[in-house]
Amino acid sequence: MPALMIDTQFSITAIAVLLAVLMGCVMLALLRRMGRAEMRWKSRALNLDAQVGNYDAVFGAYPGLVLVWDDGGIILGAEAEFGLPRVFGSPAALASMMRFSEPGRVKDLAMRILSGLADLDTVSDQTRPPTLRTLLVALRKSGEAFSTSIILPGGKIIEADGRVAGQQIVLWLQDASIRGEDEREAISRFEITRLTAEVQPVAFVEMMSRSPHPVWRLSSTRKINWANPVYIRAVGGKNLEDVVERQLHLDAMAQSEAMSVLETGNPTRSVRPIITGSGQRMAMRIDLFPVSGGVAGIAMDSSEAETLKRMLDRHLAAHEAWLGKTGEAVISFSPDKLLRSFNPAFMNLFKLDASWLHSGPNHAALLDRLRETEQLPHQSDYRQWKAKELALYTDWPSEVPEETWGLPNGNLYRVVRMRDAEGGISILFSDITDKMTLKSKLGTLINVQRATLDKLTEGIAVFGTDGRLRLHNSAFATLWNLAEEDLKGNPRFSDIIDMCLPLYHDLTFWNELKARATDPNPDVRRQKEDEITCSDKRVMHWLSRPLPDGATLIAWDDITASRRTERALRERAEALEEADRMKSEFVGHVSYQLRTPLTTIAGYSDFLQNGGAGELSDKQSEYVFAIQSASEDLAKAIDDILDIAAIDADKLDLELGDVDIFALLDHSLDYVATKADDTRVTLDLVCDPEIGLVRADETRLKQVVYNLLANALRFTKPGGLIELGAERSAADGVRLWVRDTGVGIPLDRQAAVFESFESSRGGVGLGLTLVQRIIERHGGWVELDSIEGQGTHVSVYLPREADPEGANPELFAVVEN
Repeated sequence: MPALMIDTQFSITAIAVLLAVLMGCVMLALLRRMGRAEMRWKSRALNLDAQVGNYDAVFGAYPGLVLVWDDGGIILGAEAEFGLPRVFGSPAALASMMRFSEPGRVKDLAMRILSGLADLDTVSDQTRPPTLRTLLVALRKSGEAFSTSIILPGGKIIEADGRVAGQQIVLWLQDASIRGEDEREAISRFEITRLTAEVQPVAFVEMMSRSPHPVWRLSSTRKINWANPVYIRAVGGKNLEDVVERQLHLDAMAQSEAMSVLETGNPTRSVRPIITGSGQRMAMRIDLFPVSGGVAGIAMDSSEAETLKRMLDRHLAAHEAWLGKTGEAVISFSPDKLLRSFNPAFMNLFKLDASWLHSGPNHAALLDRLRETEQLPHQSDYRQWKAKELALYTDWPSEVPEETWGLPNGNLYRVVRMRDAEGGISILFSDITDKMTLKSKLGTLINVQRATLDKLTEGIAVFGTDGRLRLHNSAFATLWNLAEEDLKGNPRFSDIIDMCLPLYHDLTFWNELKARATDPNPDVRRQKEDEITCSDKRVMHWLSRPLPDGATLIAWDDITASRRTERALRERAEALEEADRMKSEFVGHVSYQLRTPLTTIAGYSDFLQNGGAGELSDKQSEYVFAIQSASEDLAKAIDDILDIAAIDADKLDLELGDVDIFALLDHSLDYVATKADDTRVTLDLVCDPEIGLVRADETRLKQVVYNLLANALRFTKPGGLIELGAERSAADGVRLWVRDTGVGIPLDRQAAVFESFESSRGGVGLGLTLVQRIIERHGGWVELDSIEGQGTHVSVYLPREADPEGANPELFAVVEN
């Protein structure tokens, strides 16, 4: 058992050793094979490195740049940045392309070169050539290869080729200007050019840098990449690097306008206030326009231009407002003969349709339209006249006289043509029909007036404000013994004085009269008239009157004969007045002297009628009654005469008081009722019992009513009618009237019935005269209306209160208190 166990262990050990030996041999064989494979891979790697080196040498020998992007490594778009490509190519090509790179970091050199070239125009037959950016987008999206040339700002060309290489995108860029040139020399030349561009700009850059206006340039991404010193100061930058780094724009609107220029390709212009870096506010005109690879801008100070523009706008607005309100018709044509503007007066004058005028017809069409409506003068050759009118646009004469158009309808138009600086023509039309008509009438009137003045006996002379004689008639020369030759040529007032001094020597008078003609003071020139006596004993009446036009009219009249006649008439009037006074005194004296015997007669007749001498027979009683009636009539006539004499002598005072109108009329009617019954005349009272009171002299009013009734009874036939009435008038006064159906008063005698001692039937003729005098004393008036054969109507108008001037002062004072 133990021996069996030993053999078994030995066998296991031997097998393990054998397996280890076999594994070692296998491992040795594997290691040898791996060494041989490693040698082969190293050899292949060295070969690949050699190939890559050869390829790099090939790319380095290419006189341009090669940019390679793995698929998805490029991001292109209007607003996007380029991805980082692998860059191959010669150093000379890199130095050449660096001229177009935008400022930035060194590691972004490829992207900066592409940003500088991507938006430059390419050579193409399209209206809007594609940019490198557009071609790269098409290559990336659809694999569309391209070969083109990029036009540089200086006129040079960069050749560009794009291809798809497997999963990669390759762009070849080559500057044709360095082909065949030694690499070191090219690098040196471009380095010198770059340094020169930084230190001393080329002519164009120098010109923009020295411009007095802000000038700047933006890339296709709207980033500022260059600006001149004026721009830098305007935005408050330290230097160009500061402006580029901080992207200092004039204002926010400049960026949006740059975007519009990039999108549309159209330039923009705007004028707006800009606040500069120094804080100054100024109006600037900003122009942005597309350039190859971006946008350029220039700003100009337009403050003065804006001020002038505002002034011009205000002037044009005022001119348009004036044209709209003026009565003159104005029309304006542009240099190409099209209607440019017109005012309402033109449209109304020619009665043209506004819509047709607003359509902008040309000058020829307007003339044709006016001819159709017969608003042009008749022309024997219309075509020739029209051609001459239109030729003014090309052949404007040195002087264009005014014209007067006589239209078929009789209207007259004044036509004035004017040419503006642009070559357009403006025409002014004035309707002078009324003016010419008035001028003709005025000429006729002046001739008539001149003929009339020459027929006057008064001497007329009109002097202007300059003291010269403007107008005179022949009577003026005759009155002052002047020759017509001396008055020709509008002599001065001082010359007229010298010629008139022999007839009137008062030099002070002449100087004052001269001042009235020449002094502008209206107080001196006011109207005045007076008389002078000349050295030949003639009496001259003169009148000085200022005229509306500033001239002065001086009229002279020889009133010598008039003064003589006036003196004679005055002496006669004084004699008549004295005779009338003597007559009034005589009548008053006689009347007063008759009153005593009349009182005796009346007293004894009353004594006999009352039976003082015994009872009288019927016949005796009738005789006594006749004596009494005659005594009463005579006494009344004497009283009337005395009253009129007192009124004429202004010695009749009114005793004012409140008078009941109805009671006064009723009493007066009763007073004459007996006489009316005797003559079989009907009396009628027309009055409201409540008519009220009036302030008057009751006694005098009774005298007035009685005289009117007595006068009516005297001229009314038996069976007639007498009406006595009263009413309130519109002015709160009172109207009394007496109307009869008597014989009436002839028309030729009605004006004389109120004169003293005027009677048609044997009376003393004092009744109506006294009525008028008493009523006028009360402040009223009397009216008479009579038709012969039909009767008479006398109305008496009394105010509400009588005139206190005619009243007894003591009584009036009591009434007022």
